[in-house]
Amino acid sequence: MTFGSPWPVVDCHAHVGVSSTCTFVAEEELIPWMDRGGIDVQMIFQLNQGACHQTPEWNPYIGNDYIAKIQRMFPDRVLGLGTINPWLQPPRAYTYPIEKRGTKFGGISRNLALEECERIILELDLWGLKMHPREHGYPVNHWTVRHILDKLVALQRQAGRPLVILVHAAADSNYNTPEALADVARDYPDLLFLMAHVGYMWGLKTVAQSVGPCENVLFDLTTCPDSLTELAERYGPGRFVAGSDGPFAKPAIKHAIVESIFQDPGEQALVLGGNLVKRLGIGSHR
Repeated sequence: MTFGSPWPVVDCHAHVGVSSTCTFVAEEELIPWMDRGGIDVQMIFQLNQGACHQTPEWNPYIGNDYIAKIQRMFPDRVLGLGTINPWLQPPRAYTYPIEKRGTKFGGISRNLALEECERIILELDLWGLKMHPREHGYPVNHWTVRHILDKLVALQRQAGRPLVILVHAAADSNYNTPEALADVARDYPDLLFLMAHVGYMWGLKTVAQSVGPCENVLFDLTTCPDSLTELAERYGPGRFVAGSDGPFAKPAIKHAIVESIFQDPGEQALVLGGNLVKRLGIGSHR
């Protein structure tokens, strides 16, 4: 716990694993990296490139199983999020031929996306999902995602603990605009969404009007510009969290962003950890 703070520092944004773009072997590197950055609890998820459901034999450093492995290794310091491919679902009705459009399609018996969603929460004991609509090519408010969110609502009740959905929402594509995130957040008020990058510069001007009224969305300041003062003044420090975007950025950048927006140490402590501790009940479910 950071000296002088009533809350542990909870970093909500870090990628771990090995792919063609990164080599971060969490078994060896994560805890030293956290300690150097003054991080008490780290939220982790797969690298965007090469993300998959189950960890394959050829690469033991990717997949949801790998994230669960790291969480098991460091249960008091790690919160793992799974990754799901929403396209791995069968159609529920015919779209072609035209004469069958709208009638039930029964040609595929399994829904791999929903199966993995259940495995992530009930078997791997992860805390929710990381979604990257731009990188993985789906609108965050698409019907395929809504089926996953429906499943998460049910799993949240079944598991008896809160779940979180971290969404890359930098508005750097039509798939992850503030308006698209607000669309699903309004329809799923029982789920907690973290809006990573808070629209960055492309969607920043519409965040307050579109996402702001959705109290189940927390603004994740990960690698964000410090031009969010107006948003902070309107909604207060209780709506903000902060991540480092590790290992691609250092925790010092996160601290600088938080300190540029919130000058009061108590407010900084909420953003750096208190808000997630309260929302997720960290401690009572660990």
